[in-house]
Amino acid sequence: MKLAHLVEERRDEKLPVVPLPSEKEIERRKTLASYGREMKNRIRYINTLHALFVHQGNTTVVKKNLATAEKRREAVKILTGPEREEAEWILKYLELHEQRLKELKGKMQKEAKNDEDMKNLQSIPGVGPVVAYAFAAHVGDGSRFSAGAQVSNFIGFVPRLDYSGTIRHNEHITKHGNGYLRGLLVQAAWSAVRSKTGGALQERYKEKTAGQGTSKKKTIVAIGRRLAEMMYSVLRNKSKYEPRQWKGAKDKTQQFYFYEKTSNKEDLEASIGNNGVTGN
Repeated sequence: MKLAHLVEERRDEKLPVVPLPSEKEIERRKTLASYGREMKNRIRYINTLHALFVHQGNTTVVKKNLATAEKRREAVKILTGPEREEAEWILKYLELHEQRLKELKGKMQKEAKNDEDMKNLQSIPGVGPVVAYAFAAHVGDGSRFSAGAQVSNFIGFVPRLDYSGTIRHNEHITKHGNGYLRGLLVQAAWSAVRSKTGGALQERYKEKTAGQGTSKKKTIVAIGRRLAEMMYSVLRNKSKYEPRQWKGAKDKTQQFYFYEKTSNKEDLEASIGNNGVTGN
């Protein structure tokens, strides 16, 4: 009824059009959601299995020792009694979940290998088949967005704004949109800043953390946002990613050398002054 009244009152005005996801996008989202659920179930069962070792006072077995089926089968041999019985059932559950994960991941990788948009997305450092698939599933071909900032808002990477009079405060990110996609982009951001071909993203990360003293967690979320906007640009342009130097970087080679290699504080300050580099 409210919508009907709104249409009646604004008959002569053009109401905003909200594009619906295509059938292909809906199917991809369902596949991605299934993959996410199976990942959570796998983690939950591994945590439960690890707890059985702790209950029997065994602290030598850590979660890393339960990462593969072979390691798990070997590890449970030291359990006894009800814990051993429950562990055997958990191994069966994990086998089923990992089999399903393998099928879903294979499906996503196959499509990411054949789809042109996804192949272009994978040319960006840190972006693999699953991240490209997830981004295409939720953003599509990017045609329903007019700017990268809209994509960041859609995913939930933009900060909340708090106004007090004329003063504006930026708070934590809104976390709107799909949380699993946002988490994948943050993981991809970590891969990008640690890779040899990180380019502008890596330069921005080093400047923010080493140069300005911003926390790594806060910076990597900002890098995730930049990565999302970069992926949107690649989708809209229908072209592969072309590495570019970060525009905010000046004499980055010398700057990072001094920040990372200079141990004497006085030498560091002198170097900053001589090279015109500031920490702001």
